[in-house]
Amino acid sequence: MARIQLRDTKIYLQDGLAGTCDVNDAAGIAVSDTTVTIDGTALNTTVVDQVPLGARFTAGDDTIHTVTARTPASGTTTELTFTPAATAILADDGEITFLPNRLTIKIGEGDLAWSESREFIYDLDRDELDTVRQGADQPMSVDLAFTFEYVTAETDNPPSPVDALKKQGEASEWVSSSSDLCEPYALDVVVEHCLACGTDQDQDILLPDFRYESLDFSIQDASISVSGQCNATEATSTRADFDCDDTPSW
Repeated sequence: MARIQLRDTKIYLQDGLAGTCDVNDAAGIAVSDTTVTIDGTALNTTVVDQVPLGARFTAGDDTIHTVTARTPASGTTTELTFTPAATAILADDGEITFLPNRLTIKIGEGDLAWSESREFIYDLDRDELDTVRQGADQPMSVDLAFTFEYVTAETDNPPSPVDALKKQGEASEWVSSSSDLCEPYALDVVVEHCLACGTDQDQDILLPDFRYESLDFSIQDASISVSGQCNATEATSTRADFDCDDTPSW
């Protein structure tokens, strides 16, 4: 088997947004529509019925749409404007499913590395090795270096990686990947490795609930280096034949 190459991977920062809403229009969603009236919104956000700007969703097929505007601007959302236009029909009361916000990281000359570790306690019997016990869980450490373009994004543009890491600016409505929203904000790091040839299966790698602990900026090297830890002891890997232009399995 050939070694993994960065050129065959996509790396994402991904939040924890999840939930649904219903179409609230007797005409439903028709092909080529770019707006939809909704009700019954239930999201895992602090404002459960307000759809975040930039949210991704599916509506009756596999096409992934992105929310570009909402009505009203705050409070209970009753209408969404989205792109690309609808490619399938979804009847009144049909369910819309929201997906995590996701940002593709441009690696450039950088890299992604993680480290898993375990602690063992060696018990002695009269100064000789006797039994072994597993000690406390150790959080997985992650190091990521990506291209330095902008620290923050312009209004109405996709967030920058720093925005996503800090939940600021254009990522201010992102949702923590942690199931406990009272914990400090976290993101999932997702690696999608798609083989360019051969018959081996592709793989998705999930580094869950990552929180950065240091950010190092270099304008000369055009890079940002991020270090932190995950609230998990190991990565999760899934092997299958993926559509590499589609959504990762998480």
